[in-house]
Amino acid sequence: LLALLTSFTIWQQYVKTVLVQRQLSARNAELLYLAQHDPLTGLYNRRHFAAEAKAELARAHRAHSPSSILIADIDFFKKVNDQYGHPAGDQVLKEVANVLASNVRATDVVARLGGEEFIVLMPHTSREGAMALAEKLRTSMDRHPMQVEEQLLAVTVSVGVSDLAADQDGGFEDLYVAADTAL
Repeated sequence: LLALLTSFTIWQQYVKTVLVQRQLSARNAELLYLAQHDPLTGLYNRRHFAAEAKAELARAHRAHSPSSILIADIDFFKKVNDQYGHPAGDQVLKEVANVLASNVRATDVVARLGGEEFIVLMPHTSREGAMALAEKLRTSMDRHPMQVEEQLLAVTVSVGVSDLAADQDGGFEDLYVAADTAL
């Protein structure tokens, strides 16, 4: 009887430990998500994007592969906030994020830089491929009017592109500055 009682107590402690470990694991996953993603759009945040870009650019350099980035900025976004209010502006940001994310490849990395700016890393993509994606994103936005209050709002984006050729040295900061200048 004593052995049975001891076994039962040990089993209860084991079950409690497993449950606590599962709760901690779920909480850690939630914290990791919050640390890496923009809370409004669900896209990666700037910090995580920069880390991903640095790692990807190092891989591309070792593999002698081109890489490109583009920065997309919502045109006249301040007017949306001023005319319709910040909740409408938040809705526009979410919809723009969805349009961007749904028009890139699975290997591309999309993030919200902040405000009304978004950035896309395109591994293994030449300047020509990046320009084609930039035009695709721009026209997708043109064809996607957004419901704001009781009316459809035409939202457009401006896009800047930069690239590193397969044999070219450079880092994320260089690409970022070049894309921002092109924007």
